Amino acid sequence: MSKIEYKPESREWYVVSSLIIALSLFCYFIVAWYALPDQSEVFPLLTTAINFSFLLLGLSGFFLAFQGFNFRNNDALLVPLEGEEIALKIESLFLEKNLEIKVQECSSLLDMGLWRPIKLLVLEKGEIEIKELWISAFFYRTQVAIRGNVPREVFEEYLASLV
Repeated sequence: MSKIEYKPESREWYVVSSLIIALSLFCYFIVAWYALPDQSEVFPLLTTAINFSFLLLGLSGFFLAFQGFNFRNNDALLVPLEGEEIALKIESLFLEKNLEIKVQECSSLLDMGLWRPIKLLVLEKGEIEIKELWISAFFYRTQVAIRGNVPREVFEEYLASLV
């Protein structure tokens, strides 16, 4: 029995997605109520640009929800330590047990500034992705995502002491 209660990896994606969509709708309604009626007659191009920018902001929220939907079947947990420290410790635990592990650098494509990829630990039938989640410019938590068939007993005790 696992000592850790894992959550679906998509949970954080859905929270951030709904936050972005709600905040952008709230801001748009304030701007539309107070500023756009007066400016639409004087500066129609500016009004169009404001509408378009809020549309793009809302679409980024839907993009994050779609990313979360792609990760809905994976397990993950949040740890309050920095990602590099966790990645090195998990890698050393696998090496101590003589399990073959390959370390890959994660690409930072499509991160939209919300997370910082740390490492991708690839095993024979699965992988462990470690990334730091950020709120604006402030570190929030490190997410350890487990995909596929990964022997969890190797690092369960270490992660249980961190959670």
